[in-house]
Amino acid sequence: MVGAPGSGKSTHAAKLAQTENAVIVSGDDIRAELYGDAAIQGNWVEIHDEIERQVADAVERGKNVILDGTHYKHAYRNEAITLLRSYGFESVEAVVLDASLATCLARNFTRTRNVPDYVVKQIHSTLQCGLRTIMTEAFNRFHFVY
Repeated sequence: MVGAPGSGKSTHAAKLAQTENAVIVSGDDIRAELYGDAAIQGNWVEIHDEIERQVADAVERGKNVILDGTHYKHAYRNEAITLLRSYGFESVEAVVLDASLATCLARNFTRTRNVPDYVVKQIHSTLQCGLRTIMTEAFNRFHFVY
């Protein structure tokens, strides 16, 4: 999943998980589990270790994996691709939730745990600038959801 906060990533991931025999690995859920609150950014090494543990568990159970996170920077997407390929996933797809900034801000406002507006704006802007590069990255497939 690729998209700004409020773009609909988690909602779309839940729908995909039902149809794709997939497990959702969510950075937000992991931070909530490790630190008691998804808003606490925590220690990336601990978070990454838990992401990797959950991916390994999914592979062991014969499940596909949906990584639910913003992945708004090229480096973050490459890290995700590398992780999935290291566990034998030959096909890695990017699902880009390309909602407008207004939509992201409005959805974010209604959440119980919302992200500061300046963060939503920054992530949305960075992602918009990098949308063309997604098509040149090492994904097997990609598609945009508007």
